[in-house]
Amino acid sequence: MSDEQDILRALDLPQEAIPRFLAHAAQFCIDHGGQRHYGELLALLARYQAAATEER
Repeated sequence: MSDEQDILRALDLPQEAIPRFLAHAAQFCIDHGGQRHYGELLALLARYQAAATEER
């Protein structure tokens, strides 16, 4: 099990809700400054979205 998967479990969300939660957070970043302001956070969210997809 990876650190990302441990952290995703710590969100205490149903497994099917995690990708939606991460996508919503990423969309917020894109809508409010995009790469310029949230580049590192968007990269982190992408990493966790990949881990959430792996876990399924």
